[in-house]
This record gives sequence, structure tokens and C-alpha cells, in this order.
Amino acid sequence: MLPSSQLLAPFSLVLILAYQCGAYIPPMSSPNAKARWSSSSSLFSAPAASVDNSAATSSVISSEEQNGEEHTTTKDFLSLDRIRATLIRQEETIIFALIERAQFCQNDIVYKPGGIPGLGAPLGSNSECPDEELSFLDFMFAGTEALHSMVRRYESPQEHAFFPERLPERTNSLNTLEYAELLSGDPGTDGLNWNEILHKKYIDVIVPAVAKKGDDEQYGSSVVNDIAALQALSKRVHFGKFVAESKYRSDPEEFQKLVDAGDADGVMALLTNEEVEKKLLTRARLKASTYGREPLLTSLPVVEGGGDDDTTAIIAAAAASAVVAAVEAVKKSDSAVVKGKMDPMIIENIYRHLIIPMTKDIEVAYLFLRCGKEPPVEYSSDRMSIDVMKI
Repeated sequence: MLPSSQLLAPFSLVLILAYQCGAYIPPMSSPNAKARWSSSSSLFSAPAASVDNSAATSSVISSEEQNGEEHTTTKDFLSLDRIRATLIRQEETIIFALIERAQFCQNDIVYKPGGIPGLGAPLGSNSECPDEELSFLDFMFAGTEALHSMVRRYESPQEHAFFPERLPERTNSLNTLEYAELLSGDPGTDGLNWNEILHKKYIDVIVPAVAKKGDDEQYGSSVVNDIAALQALSKRVHFGKFVAESKYRSDPEEFQKLVDAGDADGVMALLTNEEVEKKLLTRARLKASTYGREPLLTSLPVVEGGGDDDTTAIIAAAAASAVVAAVEAVKKSDSAVVKGKMDPMIIENIYRHLIIPMTKDIEVAYLFLRCGKEPPVEYSSDRMSIDVMKI
């Protein structure tokens, strides 16, 4: 039998690795604590990306304590203090969604218009839309968005519909929510929507990468997971607007100069922080390796230590699993045997070749519009500036 101290020792190792790549952040002492979100750890603290005092002042969290409970308004959730937390949390959402989709075959029929005939119009969809045959995915997706629009999802500046033309007019009595004014407020920047190309790349590139070929007839389950993944990916890439706005505020003169000269490459270079991107890729690979494996509960020796044995064993199992996953995650050999529900390198490559580039394309387009010029054609919302056909 091993003492619990020996079983828990590996946990410190994985914490060090996770902390170095940003996968672990020490917990806040309170919901309004500032230390965790200081300028040194903020999403916008990359070089040439700090936020000016006026922006920070306008977005201070205004939570109130009532009867011992914290009451936070919707406006607070788009404060700059929360954006970095949201981006890191979105990694879990995206990775879990893709792992869930990977349990089913590709089921190509669900992506073909008319592949499953007789669907009719999506439930709740705008009746003025032309009567066209949709794929099973788009039928389910349009109906889902119609429902979500009725409870104000797409009134949020961080949400973007895939089928905006099909959204019904909201007629219920729900009040309009107030959001922090973090973006420029220009109609052009507000209207940026990259979901068309994201939808295409998801079907053509991501699904073949994460799901095995074939048809298992689990069409509904596949599409439900597709919708969850697409919504998570859309939210992530469109957060580029908030990042771009913050970076613009840090150096408006330089961005204006580059845009006036039509220098899209210069804007892209000024936006890019390679060190941050490397940490993000390592963190994504580590998380995918950890989440995609079973805990090592059955292989643990009996733990000494009194009445808390079960709890200690569970913690030790989590630590052991995390250490094994971390060791395998940092191995980048293509010949390594994949042990888990998904190859972590697939997740890393999705971030490397799709999520990060698409986010940066949105940032460039936003900054051109922010500075008063139309973005170059290669930064149009129906394409990627550097196309990706396969991962």
C-alpha cells in the first residue's frame, strides 16, 4: 500500500505544466477579486494589446451583494475582466463538443440538401424565407436558432446566427437586455459574421478529422452534437471582435496608419503574438489528452489514511490520469499510439489551422472597418485568407 502523499505527488507536476501553458489559473478569492485578472494575466495583455483606462473604467463589474448572494447583471458578463475567462472556458466547451461528435460516424447524408427528404420548413422559422430543401443539419439548426432567438440569444453581441434570415421576429414580452459597449458600435463591424465559411469548413474539414468514415444511422445524435460544436466554434472565432477592439485602443495611430496604406499583412503582423498562440496550442492539446481518456481508478493501489480513503483515491486517480495524459500530450510524434477518445493532435491542428486563423481574419476585417476602410477581398466573410482543405 502507498501513502496518499506518494500518490498525490504527480499532481504537482501536472499543475506546473498546466500553469505554464495557461491551462490552470489559481482560483479567485472572491467573484470580484482583481488579482487574477490583472493586466499581466489579461487576454488583452499581449504586446501592444493593453486596454486603456477609460475602457477598463467603463466595464468595472457592478455586482451587488443582497442577502449574502451575489447578483450580477447581464452587462457584467461582457466586461473586459471576464473576456479572458470566457475564452479559456470556451476551450473546454469546444473540445468536449468535438469529443462527443467523434463517437458517431461521419454520416455524410445529414449534410446533403434533400439527403433526408420530407423535412419541410424548420419549426419556428421565418415564414417569409423561400421554400428550399435543406440538409438535415440545417433543418435542425434553423429550428434551434429560431427557438433560441425567442429568448434573446442573438441580441447578444457575442452571438451570431448561422441562419439570420430565418430568425422570426420576437413578439414576446421579454425585456431587451443591456450589454456593455465594448465594440465600436459601427454597423459594419457589428454585422461581421463568419458563420458561412465556418459552416463549410466544419463539414468539409473538421468532421472528417474527428469522426470515422461510414454511416451508423445515428443522424439525430450526430446533428445535435454538430450544432453544439458549431455554436461553440462560432462564439470563439467571433470573440476576435473584442480582441481587435482592445488591440486597436492600445495603439490606434499605428493601426490607422497600416489600414490607410492598405497593409493587411502589417495589420496581421501587429495582431499576432506567437508566444500566446504556442501556449494556446499546448493547452488545447493537453486538455484534449486529459478529457479524452478514462480515469485510472481500477489500477490504483489501496490508499492508507483513515476515513477519507475514497476521496483520496479519486483525487490520486485524477492526478495520475492527468500526469499520463500530460506526458502523452507533449509528445508530438505522429507515430505515437493514440490512447483515448480522440487524438489530441487533431484538436491542436483544428486550433492551429482553423480556429486561430479564422479569429485573426475577423480581427483584420474588424480593424479595417474600425479605421474606415473596407477590408481586402481575401478577408471577406465567405472565405479564409489562407484556405485549409484538410487537417
